[in-house]
Amino acid sequence: MDGTIGSKGLVKKTELVRIITDALISLGFNGIAADLENQSGVNLLDPTIKHFLDLAERKEWHNCITLLQEEGLQVRDEKVARFLLLEQTFLDFLKDDNLDDALNTLQEEMTPLGVKRRRLEKLPSKFVFPDSGEERFIEVMRKLQKVFPPAAIVPEGRLVRLLEESLYHQMRDCDYHNAPDTDMSLCFDHCCWKSKIPSKAVQTLVGHTDEVWFLKFSNNGKYLASSSKDNTAIIWEINAEGGAFSMKHKLEGHEKPVVEVSWSPDDQQVITCGESEVIKRWDVGSGQCVQTCGRDDVGSISCGWLHDGSGIIGAMADRRIYLWNLDGTEIEHEQGQRGQKISDVAMTSDGKWIVSVGREQNEISLFDRVTRGETVIQVEGMVTSFSLSRDDKYLLVNLITQEIHVWMIDGRREPRRVYKFSGHKRSRFVIRSCFGGYDENFIASGSEDSQVYIWHTDFERGPCCVLPGHGGAVNCVSWNPTDIHMLASASDDRTIRIWGLDLE
Repeated sequence: MDGTIGSKGLVKKTELVRIITDALISLGFNGIAADLENQSGVNLLDPTIKHFLDLAERKEWHNCITLLQEEGLQVRDEKVARFLLLEQTFLDFLKDDNLDDALNTLQEEMTPLGVKRRRLEKLPSKFVFPDSGEERFIEVMRKLQKVFPPAAIVPEGRLVRLLEESLYHQMRDCDYHNAPDTDMSLCFDHCCWKSKIPSKAVQTLVGHTDEVWFLKFSNNGKYLASSSKDNTAIIWEINAEGGAFSMKHKLEGHEKPVVEVSWSPDDQQVITCGESEVIKRWDVGSGQCVQTCGRDDVGSISCGWLHDGSGIIGAMADRRIYLWNLDGTEIEHEQGQRGQKISDVAMTSDGKWIVSVGREQNEISLFDRVTRGETVIQVEGMVTSFSLSRDDKYLLVNLITQEIHVWMIDGRREPRRVYKFSGHKRSRFVIRSCFGGYDENFIASGSEDSQVYIWHTDFERGPCCVLPGHGGAVNCVSWNPTDIHMLASASDDRTIRIWGLDLE
């Protein structure tokens, strides 16, 4: 069965049959696999190689060596193959307490081969500390299969791997991929159209009487909190049946504009940050204020929760970061005073890092609460805002230069910039962006031109969607963490827009 198959002539028929045979065996269809070998005349393994591996399965190492010598098996390196077989002979002698034969194998047969010297130097220790037999056998069978040329033995699960790679590349090449892996199929080529992106305004929320500066979905996706220049925050609740939002509570009590609102990890509470004022904690169920945090004569700039919900973190106008327990007592924090006013602060979900940025600085601070050390990221322009990915591995940074940068901060290596996006407009106001969509593969941002911009993180060439509709600057966006097809935007036009799929 020579020749190729397929329009491009790249797939060899014999290799395809062998790969299919391997897949059938892995699925438990051994009888069908045997029939395929018989009818096609193409064996999964060369008979001599199969005999060699069968001998190895029975741990007949001496017969394997004989077969290697007499049959002239084609291997990548004959000396390495002999070394592996002799090593098993040596270890089996040790297992049987046949120390003389073990020593003779090591000195007279393995050493003269002149290969694997580092491994050879470690083998004498096996006289005292022998290997685990079963683990050793599994590993040696894996190594023995690798001594043959790549085409001689089909790697286990090769067909599934090829199919997965095909699906993966289809996903990577899809500009609008915003669907779970379960939607992928081998029966047709994958393509997500623009209709998979939340691009249609399905609801406009009216409740604030001035510019809406901030909004954030709850962790469970059932609520949306917004804050405004009108000195209030609003908790919106989604109707489980119709999917529409309605006002649950208007949180009144601040004397100045509310610049930020943050959900507790369990979504039972929110905190609000008044502009150069105080931080208030609210009960979501009742809408009542249960605590006010702050310091005399020092206003708040930004706020967030401790990772476990046990306290509050606040960036204050005195260029310091403060932590409070829920009973109002202050938690000692060793990070010193910043050189510039802090404009944004957050804590990672594991509680290890406090991330902050100075209002007039081209840098971001990562303060390690365990080691008390600080890592500083130098960026290309003044930072206006930032947000963290849900897994805390990525930092989304908005710059005064009208660019959005993505930094990897996974802690295993030095922070590094991995993506850069542009296209939105920003000249005067604080514009906020967010991660979102399936596996957080998208970035959404507000813009001063009254539109919402969306990019796919794999494509830096420009936004994949631009959503018009607002009548003023879009200050903030939030992607629903549990509904990949829902996005919210807050605007100077005093409204909030909920974006969903355009199925028309």
